[in-house]
Amino acid sequence: MTHLSIICETLPRAGTELTRDKPRHRLCPAPADTASSSVAMEPQELVLLVVAVLCGSASGLPLNNRPIIGILSQELTDYMKDKFPGNYTSYIAASYVKYVEEAGARVVPIKINQTESYYESVIDTVNGVLFPGGAASFSASGGYADAAWKLYQRAVSKNNAGDYFPVWGTCLGFELLTYLATRQHNILTACDSENVALPLKFKLGYKNSRLYEDAPKKILNILASQNVTVNFHHFCVTETNLTAVGMDKDWNVTAVDSDSEGLEFVSSFEHKLHPFYGVQFHPEKNSFEWKATKYIPHTANAILVQQYFANFFVKEARKNHHQFPSQDDEEAALIYNYQPTYTGKNDSTFEQCYFFSD
Repeated sequence: MTHLSIICETLPRAGTELTRDKPRHRLCPAPADTASSSVAMEPQELVLLVVAVLCGSASGLPLNNRPIIGILSQELTDYMKDKFPGNYTSYIAASYVKYVEEAGARVVPIKINQTESYYESVIDTVNGVLFPGGAASFSASGGYADAAWKLYQRAVSKNNAGDYFPVWGTCLGFELLTYLATRQHNILTACDSENVALPLKFKLGYKNSRLYEDAPKKILNILASQNVTVNFHHFCVTETNLTAVGMDKDWNVTAVDSDSEGLEFVSSFEHKLHPFYGVQFHPEKNSFEWKATKYIPHTANAILVQQYFANFFVKEARKNHHQFPSQDDEEAALIYNYQPTYTGKNDSTFEQCYFFSD
């Protein structure tokens, strides 16, 4: 027999903030039929109880109402280097920052070409990671894909250990998830879905997915019937691609679309176990990108759809309770330390960008 002093949670109620100085546990009062708070237990019972106490139930834990999302930067294209000269090594389009901020999260920029310990620290202190769209190469040493690989491995480890840690990929970031999940194999197929807004074709069983199961009927109807998901990609991921490398065992395809030649490609998918999500389209552009030559939908319904996806991902991040070691460390990491550049006036696809030189 093993004796255990029962631990009771004293976490705040759901919806209240979890702060560093609040107590996490206290000893329970002794059970009515025992003389002390020590309870005799078999070893296997002890293991189960400890796991239950330490992990808690998903519904019993308070939400983190101060979520922080790490957004991965990427190397500049040759066009950007020419238009925006400077000692810049990477950038983040400001639309992704606004996208998560409007849903109630703050942003930490994640730099490329950093040390292993840097990426370890990032995963330990933010509440989710977003891989944005762009034009970065997966094969560039020290670049976007290399940094993502280090982050992804750690995110998988966290979730395997019961630490709920969400990851989101948009467009190139969606394609990147397939590259990472296949241990850095490129499974993309050439296609033509450039500068076109489409409705989604939901797959059978999509309502059982985490991404869509709680979506309001109005949002689902808009997604299925209106041109509200804008696509800017020359490569696609097909279900055949996923099956060929065994990704269908771990990932569920929830929606598809077709390119200008009729090729059906995956529009959204999610991991079956981990809170990893990807969309081939650009929800953030509906609200925050305004280039006149781009067919980006700005209707009221398009904005509702964009907000739904942002709210969903930040809601997932609220389930994670990573923190910075101190308030000073947190403030030093936030994107508020950088100023966005108005890049749209120089014919950039993006209205604003954050540029980094380290």
